[in-house]
Amino acid sequence: MSAAHVVLEAVRLATEVDVHGLRQLTARHVNILQPELVLRIILSYLPESTDPTLYTGFLRDLVARNLNALDETEPPTAVRDDLSKDEAQRQVRGLHLLPLADPSVLYNEPLDMFTKFLLNRAHRIDAETGSLPLVQNLLEPFLDHSEYLSEWIISTLLPLLRLDYEYYPQRAPAYSLEDFEHLEGSTAIYTLLAEAARWNDNSHVVEIGRDLRGLVGPWMYGENRRKRRKINIEHEGSKAPLSTPERKFLPSSSWTEVNKWLLDLSLRDFPRAVHAIEQWDGPCDVDYGGWGGEAEEMDAEARRAATLSYCQTGLATLYATNNASSQTFESMHSVLDRVNDLMKLPSIPGLQSEDATSDTHVIPPDFYVTLDRSHLVYGHLLNESNPITLPSKESTVLAYLLFVSARIFDSLGHTILYRRLADISLFGSAQDQRIELGRVLHTLYAKHLKDEKSWAKVRYQLHWLRCWNRTLGTEVESHRHPEHGVFSQVDIVELEVEILKAFLVGSHYNLAIEIYCAQREPPIPLDQVEKVVLDAALKSYDSASNGNKTRGGVKKASDILTTFQKYFPKSTAFKRTAALLSATHALSFYSLTLQHGVPFQPANIRVHPDPISLIEKVLDQNPKSYTKLEDLLDIGQKLLRAGLVQPNDAEHITQGFSHERQFKLTERRIIAMAIKAALAEDDFDTAYSYVVNRLSPSESPQENNSGRPDTSASPEDDITWKAAYQAGRARSRRDGGPSELRRLEQRMELLSQALLLAPSSAIEDVLATWRRCEEEMNVLLAQETEEENKWDDRGDRKLPGGFAGEDFNMTVQKPRESTRKAMNEEAPMGLFDVARGAASALSKSAFPLRSPRIADAAANGATKGSKGSRPSSSGAVSPVVDDHSSLGGGEGDGRVRKRDMVSNLVTGGLASGIGWVLGAPPVRQE
Repeated sequence: MSAAHVVLEAVRLATEVDVHGLRQLTARHVNILQPELVLRIILSYLPESTDPTLYTGFLRDLVARNLNALDETEPPTAVRDDLSKDEAQRQVRGLHLLPLADPSVLYNEPLDMFTKFLLNRAHRIDAETGSLPLVQNLLEPFLDHSEYLSEWIISTLLPLLRLDYEYYPQRAPAYSLEDFEHLEGSTAIYTLLAEAARWNDNSHVVEIGRDLRGLVGPWMYGENRRKRRKINIEHEGSKAPLSTPERKFLPSSSWTEVNKWLLDLSLRDFPRAVHAIEQWDGPCDVDYGGWGGEAEEMDAEARRAATLSYCQTGLATLYATNNASSQTFESMHSVLDRVNDLMKLPSIPGLQSEDATSDTHVIPPDFYVTLDRSHLVYGHLLNESNPITLPSKESTVLAYLLFVSARIFDSLGHTILYRRLADISLFGSAQDQRIELGRVLHTLYAKHLKDEKSWAKVRYQLHWLRCWNRTLGTEVESHRHPEHGVFSQVDIVELEVEILKAFLVGSHYNLAIEIYCAQREPPIPLDQVEKVVLDAALKSYDSASNGNKTRGGVKKASDILTTFQKYFPKSTAFKRTAALLSATHALSFYSLTLQHGVPFQPANIRVHPDPISLIEKVLDQNPKSYTKLEDLLDIGQKLLRAGLVQPNDAEHITQGFSHERQFKLTERRIIAMAIKAALAEDDFDTAYSYVVNRLSPSESPQENNSGRPDTSASPEDDITWKAAYQAGRARSRRDGGPSELRRLEQRMELLSQALLLAPSSAIEDVLATWRRCEEEMNVLLAQETEEENKWDDRGDRKLPGGFAGEDFNMTVQKPRESTRKAMNEEAPMGLFDVARGAASALSKSAFPLRSPRIADAAANGATKGSKGSRPSSSGAVSPVVDDHSSLGGGEGDGRVRKRDMVSNLVTGGLASGIGWVLGAPPVRQE
């Protein structure tokens, strides 16, 4: 056969997948069927679906030129014998055999013929069948043929083969061999790890470490080749020759995208990222599947750089995560332990270790100087110049201190992000740290810790959080080791004050006394302890809904005062607060509602501008409560001792008064309120009793130039006259009968007291009321006289031995009629005559409204007035002996009836006042 016939026969055998025949033909015609021609024939006509195991042996012998005819007989040929040589040559020229190298692929280095064939054949098998196992069967026998082929198999075929057939066989292949080969950077990383990140079941977290080791690691093995290819393409585009020396790329520089992926995963799923760090040792931990690659491991410098970058990513995940659960903090400990292990740094205490806060962890001050708030920004966490995340002894110690702080916060029930904690500790202002401290204590209040040992531990932990460089009870040299901690900007006294407040809120009084009162050198001054204790008591008081000190907030306030009282025996503030609680407790037994139906609360007493006025509301809302005057007076005195009674109205100004004067004024106000309440409930007798027995003038008033007593400077008398006037003008709904005349006498008696003490502007109104009472009394007297006459007439008619038909009325009543006629015909007296006549009677009055000096002056004025030219006015004040009414009482010629005494009393009160109103000159006293 001619050479053309041999080629056509080889094509036929390849098309019919007769590898044995092709081998025989190639062995017999070695000079014609050169290895390159045979490879092109196989590439062009051997079906891609053919199992590579059928011809890989033939390919190995072909390349090695180790072909021997297996059969000495001439194999039959299918080429027609009648096919001429020229026709055979013409058909050979029309075969269009494929080139060994794919024209679309630009190789960055010279490749041998067989390597090009294998790569082209692998791509064609994948393109035609999509079966990577066939590609594997083709290439695996030739793994050691060339370095380039080995690198390509490990970095391209192995990751894609594992991704589609071993790790995630359930997923449909997403990339062809050619497409996957062209993936670069973050696209390739996210493609290889997408499935591992997509799992939501925690039982599959191991997949991430496996994929980093088995997918990303092998893919990164060919990173140098991909970079060289990229540079070659750039040179081809620029027509510039490629430099002959081979460029060297540190493998660590290619892991940046992997680190970014891990950091991004920590934002979305921190536990999964932690598991990846726990399971994977970094860029040096690669699974090549037994296909070599171990010989290409990084040198010491590259390994150190890759490990450093990987550990920096581990530290960065702590500051990037948005999780703050207890499980998160346990995972953080695993990361810190892993970083210290990889970087060969000192190990950290275990999770259950009690040495976390007992050991002193000192970080050089120079390290803190290099820190900046921008180092906590997410985009800067992986910067090589970031001292917070760059692995070092200082950065890992700082991360551990923040971890312990975060765990303490979690144990206290306060959740805080690790990043937020770092920001507050390193860059927070004093105000920021105070706010966070307040949140922690607020959480502790809500937990209601009952055990004092727990609170003692809380105090210890808060002190450690304030200064990481020391433990409770130890001091550090501030110039050598400045204080750094979560609350380092909070003053130590301020921190102790907040802790004391927490003890008081939690009712741990014994612990508070032990630490802050019983010690010889307490952590804070006693005067500040006193202030905190009182503030806590008043805060509980203000939050109470009931004033009874046996329950609720008032009970808590009372317990605080009782417990700490012995440590502040001379404290005025303690005494005032105790008086306030006692007054509130007494008020709690009365029903009291404020405006709009709002129930009364203890805090209303403290905010009320005039707490005494609350007693008036008590009297209004509690029937018959005015009868409990002593109880109400006691409440008022306690409110005054509590320092709350400081009215600012003109009627009740107490500033500048002595305590005794203030007590007296407060007492009169309450009595006046009780009088008003008694009158509102139509209990005139009680009101009259309170005025007569409780409201006496404070002192002997001084007379002014008009001869009238000057009472404008006496708030006590101001309250007295108003109460007397109010009671004197009151009309009882039960008036009538014999008691009505007595009621009028009592009212006139009260009005006379009001006249003595009232200011000039009110005299006219008081006098008008008194005149009306006098008119009513005259009417009642007339009615009484008429009834007496009728009674006497009936009695005389029935006398034994009398004479029928005789009119004894004229005889018996004649003396009385003459007396009344004389009284009616007497000329009216002037106001000054009335005053002089009443002055002498005033001195005999049993009602102590005026001092002996004024009474004597009134008596002298009456004596001088009796020498006037007018007829004697004794008829108006003479005693009436024959008045047998129940009000007159008594026998004998020298006794004066009580109603005449009241009349004299009122005219005596007018002696100095009426003349001043009329503008008349006062009576000259000799």
